[in-house]
Amino acid sequence: MVRCPIKTAVLYTLAFGILPWAVPAAAQDRVLIQQPGGSRFPMSGYVEDYTGREISLRLKPNDAVRRYPRADIIEVTTEYTPHHDRGRKLFAAGNIAEARAEFSSALNNEDRPWVRREILASQVKCALWNGDYYNAVSSFIPIVQSDAETFHYGLVPLNWTNDPPSPNLRLDAREWIGPKATPLARLIGASWLLSVTDANVEAEKTLKKLAREPDVRIQRLAQMQLWRTRLKGSSQFDPDEIAGWEKFAEDLPVDLRGGSYFVIGQAWKQRKEHEKGARAFLWMPLVYDSDRWLSSRACYEAAESLGIAGDQAGATKLYSEVVFRYGDTPWGLKAEAAWNVLRQPNPVETKRD
Repeated sequence: MVRCPIKTAVLYTLAFGILPWAVPAAAQDRVLIQQPGGSRFPMSGYVEDYTGREISLRLKPNDAVRRYPRADIIEVTTEYTPHHDRGRKLFAAGNIAEARAEFSSALNNEDRPWVRREILASQVKCALWNGDYYNAVSSFIPIVQSDAETFHYGLVPLNWTNDPPSPNLRLDAREWIGPKATPLARLIGASWLLSVTDANVEAEKTLKKLAREPDVRIQRLAQMQLWRTRLKGSSQFDPDEIAGWEKFAEDLPVDLRGGSYFVIGQAWKQRKEHEKGARAFLWMPLVYDSDRWLSSRACYEAAESLGIAGDQAGATKLYSEVVFRYGDTPWGLKAEAAWNVLRQPNPVETKRD
């Protein structure tokens, strides 16, 4: 993988160039379509492309292309390469390193753009599983370059915490917010630089510009990213402001809400309204688990919030959830320590703020 995801020409060639060793799919694809009256009908043919806007397919190789809105598509079934199939199974089993290797091989043996985007999305998920945001960005940007309206947009690797980025991510993020960068690259770069002391002012200015972008997805994500500056700049929140953030998030498609609930949880936490904070934090592990690293932290924060609120049973249950579901993350060991304390016959009561 090239070092800098913003070098679009190189990335696009690597991700979507027709490779001489690529193997085309021979078997027919199967598409299940929703008709206006409510009935469904299956079609078999050859999917030319499947984007966030529509699916285009031919019933026979020499037939005219038929197009159907993505909203009418219920299911698409296709034949994958052996590497792709193995990668999917390994990922489902939690064998992420092996899955990532199989997906890399699958990308070298696949020439269908829409399946290549699916493989890249799987690579993003592998990276997010381990908190590897740098490589998540490297795999995500080519997806949007190939399909600006992609339905994989919910995987966009943004920072929703105040944690600083890795050195590589920090270095490249400065280039991503440059004047020649795409709005998506500027959004990602500003998101990560917002937690860097000597770059946060420029990052905030970038996000404010992006909050007026014509692309509604980038506009809304930039607006929610700016909530993080309110967290740093205010020691006390008006509850109506936080409620407004919740309403803002609820009006978005589920896949775009992403880590906004983590910021909302932090805002309630600053107000010492820990039960409301726990509910916000829990939205991620319960509904949006694509960013597994952030979901594990949100689950830990929810457990800690319930403990402070006096709900020891709820806290115990959530700490155990972190241990068994996210034990390999940095919050797994912290959760295990807290869980062991709460399981004692007479656990020390967590001090309420």
